[in-house]
Amino acid sequence: MRHSIYTVLNSAYMPFAKIFIQSYLKYNFHNCDYIFILDAGLAENDIKWLSNIRNVEIINSNISTSFKDGNTSEEWTTTVVAKTLGLYELLKAYDVSPIIMIDSDCLVLGDISSLIDTTYHMQICHRLNHETPMLGSYVSINDRVAGLEILNRWIETIPSITTQWKESPALSKIYLEFVDKFNLGLIPEQIVSCSKKQDVNEEVKIIHFKSGAAHKTIEESIQKRIYERGWGELIKEFE
Repeated sequence: MRHSIYTVLNSAYMPFAKIFIQSYLKYNFHNCDYIFILDAGLAENDIKWLSNIRNVEIINSNISTSFKDGNTSEEWTTTVVAKTLGLYELLKAYDVSPIIMIDSDCLVLGDISSLIDTTYHMQICHRLNHETPMLGSYVSINDRVAGLEILNRWIETIPSITTQWKESPALSKIYLEFVDKFNLGLIPEQIVSCSKKQDVNEEVKIIHFKSGAAHKTIEESIQKRIYERGWGELIKEFE
């Protein structure tokens, strides 16, 4: 099924983004309408690299971050929260559903269009047996009207979350408000946000280089999240 994807990027995350975009296009080029990227501080050379990809549309924002203080900084939180608001504004302006919001620190292993089921208004990455079961790392909006209502409530809820991680706790909270109003599908974390090498099998579509811990710099984050976890061989063709 044809679809678009959406993510947020700054220059610090470009090493992740190059892996993500190239691996996504390897398997999904013929089903991809647009790759929307919310610019959260991209350098000129980054924009040039991205603009050479036919499907890419870069969206300006009023934020610019560098992650110089690592992945627990206020900048990091600002960028993550902006992702949801950016998607809301995009959907208000254009009917581009189905559109899938995916974190840019991912490696795509296959055709994700096969996961889209338009009998659901929205499909969300689901984590079993966890206090935060709904994950914002993969959210497929298949119906624009429902998507706008849910996104609006999600954005309203984010400020009420007192933990460092805000996006997924807010999504988990509002899921309970909408589960009876809309048809919400759940996609197992194992399939679209697999983070352990030993769990990779033929069903896995996306590997997520989750942070999992505080890192002081983005360089340290890349080293620990990709190479020390044994993903080096899988990403070689996309570096």
